[in-house]
Amino acid sequence: MFMSSLAKLFPAPRFLVMDHAGLEISDDTIRCVQFVRTMRGMRIKKYASMDIPAGIIEGGDIRNEAEFKRLLTSFDEKNNLSYVKVSIPEEKAYMFQTDVPSADPDIATQNIEFKLEENVPLSATDAVFYFDLIPATVTGGALRASVVVVPRSYIEQYIRILRETGIFPVAFEVVPTAVSRSIASMQDNVTELIVHSMKNKTGIYIYSGGVVMFTSTIDQGSTGDPDAYASLLVKEISRVNSYWLSRTGIHPNIEKIVLTGSDVSGYRSILSTSIISIIPRVEVANVWMHSIDLATYTPPISQEDSLNYAVAGGLALDS
Repeated sequence: MFMSSLAKLFPAPRFLVMDHAGLEISDDTIRCVQFVRTMRGMRIKKYASMDIPAGIIEGGDIRNEAEFKRLLTSFDEKNNLSYVKVSIPEEKAYMFQTDVPSADPDIATQNIEFKLEENVPLSATDAVFYFDLIPATVTGGALRASVVVVPRSYIEQYIRILRETGIFPVAFEVVPTAVSRSIASMQDNVTELIVHSMKNKTGIYIYSGGVVMFTSTIDQGSTGDPDAYASLLVKEISRVNSYWLSRTGIHPNIEKIVLTGSDVSGYRSILSTSIISIIPRVEVANVWMHSIDLATYTPPISQEDSLNYAVAGGLALDS
C-alpha cells in the first residue's frame, strides 16, 4: 500500500508495529482491539466497545464535537489506547481504478495525483490518497492501481480531535480495507464478496487479487426482519455480481461470500439458500484468521461477538 504526503506523516514506526490498537469509530460505536506477540503466538491484549448516542456522528460527519471528545476521552481512560490506527467510513472515501505507467511508488503517486480531479471531486491539495497495485492476474497484464481518496480536511479534523483527547493516530484506513485484512483469504487467485452488516447500514466489498476492488454501501442494517434483510442482500449481491462480470478487463468470478458484522446468525441460512444459484458458497468470517491460532488459544471474545471486531481487528494488524 502506498500513501500520499499527509498520510506518510502517520505511518506506524517499526517499534510500534504491534504496539498500536485498531480503533474503529462508526456512527454508533467506538471499538478497539490490540494484539500482543508472545512466545506462543499472537494474543489479544485488550478489546472494548462503547455505544455512541444517535446524532453525535452521522454518515461519518461529527455533528457534536464536544460530546464526541468526551466519549473518546472516557474510552481512552478506560482502555489506555495511546497509539492507534483509525478507521475511515466508506461514506467519506472515494475509490477508483486507473492505469499507471510504472510500479515505482513515486512515479505512480505522481501519475495518480494528476488524475485525481478526473475521478473525484477533490484537488490533489485537498485530498489524501493511498493505492494498491492490482495483480496482473486480475487485470490481464495491465499495470493498474486501486485508489482510495479521502478529503484532507476530514483527516486533519480527526488528527486534531484525537490528539486533544490524548490519543496519537499512527495511520488511517478505510473500513473495507481493514475488514478485508482481517477476514479475506489474501490469496491472489481468490475473489470474494464480503458482506459487512452494521446496525444501520451494510457494506458490500469485492476483494480480488489481494486488493479491495469495489465497495458499495446500502442504508439498511441487519436489525429487523431477517427474511426481509436477506431478500435485500440477494438483490444487492446480484446487482453487484452482474456489474462486476460486465466490466471490461479481466475479472475472475466471485467464488464465495464472506459474512461479518452484526446478527449474521439471523440471516445466514436464508441468504445461503437464496443466493446459491448466483454464488455457490456462503461462509461466516473468522475474524482472527490472520492473527490468532484458534487451535492453541481461545480468544476472550465469543465467536458471534468477534464478527463485530473485523474492522478493529484488521486495523490492529500490521499492514
